[in-house]
Amino acid sequence: MVSFKRWLKAQKYEQSYWEKAANRIASGISGQLSWYGWRAEVLEKRLVQYMHNEMKKFSKVLEIGSGPIGIVSFLKWGDRYAIDPLEKFYVKNPILTKLRNPEVRYMNGTGESIPFNDAFFSLVIIDNVIDHTKDPFIVMKEIYRILKTKGILYISVNVHTLWGAKLHRILSTLSIDKGHPHTFTINRIRHLIKTSGLRIEEETIENYHEVKRKDIQSKSLKSKIKGYTGLSEFLYQAICRKD
Repeated sequence: MVSFKRWLKAQKYEQSYWEKAANRIASGISGQLSWYGWRAEVLEKRLVQYMHNEMKKFSKVLEIGSGPIGIVSFLKWGDRYAIDPLEKFYVKNPILTKLRNPEVRYMNGTGESIPFNDAFFSLVIIDNVIDHTKDPFIVMKEIYRILKTKGILYISVNVHTLWGAKLHRILSTLSIDKGHPHTFTINRIRHLIKTSGLRIEEETIENYHEVKRKDIQSKSLKSKIKGYTGLSEFLYQAICRKD
């Protein structure tokens, strides 16, 4: 767990990021956040063997930390909800929210206190969010609480090697990396999932050495520094089930 002050600093950083994104979209510099749709397609393919069509039809789905639109807005099935602590900011910005699906119910809130009854959801999505939270352990306990028996969690997070994690914790503590209060390795995220009571059905781990090579070869100075210092982060994804 991090202090409320540290978490609030991360939220201010996140809001600043989206304010800049909205300005870039308005000026025509960047796209319209349609990559949410691509991520939804990828997730759909991963869920095929775990959620059959009849199950998806009657599912209740929650995305935690959805950002202004979320993966959930591009799913074509289920009773869909999204929760984010910056929702009051997003909803005032039509540039960020114009791609929202009107069938999704967006709510202001955090993963540490999810305003739904026990065993309410068939699927929970937490994509690149757990390292932004105040207390990942409480978030995972809440996810376990609101999932139905046999319910599915999709989780993704950028992880570090042991050496990279040590460096990142220093940067996070000093608020040099303001947006990520927490640091994860493969073992730490696995431990977090298992101690919450969920079972890992499958996991995909990006090749660290390939990511490091790309960072070193990048034109971005920041990426080069990551590559040469061992700070390169690589993606961990898992499909988990509540037994």
